[in-house]
Amino acid sequence: MSDQSSLAMAAKAKAMYGKHLKSDDYTELLRKKTVQEIAGYLKNETAFKSVLQGINEFAIHRGHLEMLIRQTFYLDFLELIRYGQSNKDHFYEYGVLMIEMKQILMTIRLLSETDKTNQIAQLPIFANRMISFDVEKLIKVNTFDELLMVLKNTPYYNLLKPLKPRSVLDIDYANFEVVLKSYYYKRVYEIIDKEFTGKDKQDIRDLFDTQIELENITKIYRLKKYYNASPNEIKKVLNPTYKRIQKKVLDEWIDNKDAQAFLLAVNQNAYDIPTDIKEFQYIEYQTDAIMFDLNKRLMRFSTNPNIILVSYLSLLEIEIRNIIDIIEGIRYKVENDKIAKLLIY
Repeated sequence: MSDQSSLAMAAKAKAMYGKHLKSDDYTELLRKKTVQEIAGYLKNETAFKSVLQGINEFAIHRGHLEMLIRQTFYLDFLELIRYGQSNKDHFYEYGVLMIEMKQILMTIRLLSETDKTNQIAQLPIFANRMISFDVEKLIKVNTFDELLMVLKNTPYYNLLKPLKPRSVLDIDYANFEVVLKSYYYKRVYEIIDKEFTGKDKQDIRDLFDTQIELENITKIYRLKKYYNASPNEIKKVLNPTYKRIQKKVLDEWIDNKDAQAFLLAVNQNAYDIPTDIKEFQYIEYQTDAIMFDLNKRLMRFSTNPNIILVSYLSLLEIEIRNIIDIIEGIRYKVENDKIAKLLIY
């Protein structure tokens, strides 16, 4: 990436992030009583006005609003890589790989479902031209064989074919997630090794290493607390990446600690995750909050455009999830303070 395009992408991402939701915006959104009121505020008072322009906020359906909000992720991704993409720079491919992986996993998770509304709402139609398969065909997939046909000419075909279940009732979703995420991170690190040097390479590796380690912590805690999984079962689903916790130490914790003791060990030795049940929300909230703070810091202080790209998209993803949580909370008439506890900002 040239110095000029680097500066353009970094400046654009920082400017875009500066227009996203602030604390006052969340306060206003939590005051709204209907989906239509939320749509009106987002359309008229926030950066989401670009994706919501032209809608009738007084008549919009919840599903349509959520679909438009989710499309912001793909539109912003395409907007940013337009500034930084060149024949020599291919780091943006990490975002394409992430989109592909998430769409495949969602399709696998919903194979037994007849209602495809949620999948349609998250379809990256604006990014389809960059993806290695036709994502719109995924909403017509009802069997594993049909999924394989959509993925026929991609690396995913050979990854998933050996895992073909006897029926949709025999699908081991966790196994598919392990295989696809392992492939995703392998490709990301290959791109990093090719595209980066020096401190920039270390910084971007640190970011992904931390993300993987927090995902491992989440899996360990959930498997211990809710599934009483054995140490061997837990270790099989982990990505072998270690940032703040050495492998030997992590293995010892997996072998000998229950869920609460494991959480305490993480808190005392690696990450500030609350262990007091009164403060503890759910494990994904705690790990996402750590990544949010890290990415927010990088957005503010990093000068590397690719790190800024990763951080911007990570922060945007959490913001979109916040909005969806508010919409869903209002739909089901959840109390405001309970909705607020789900939000990360």
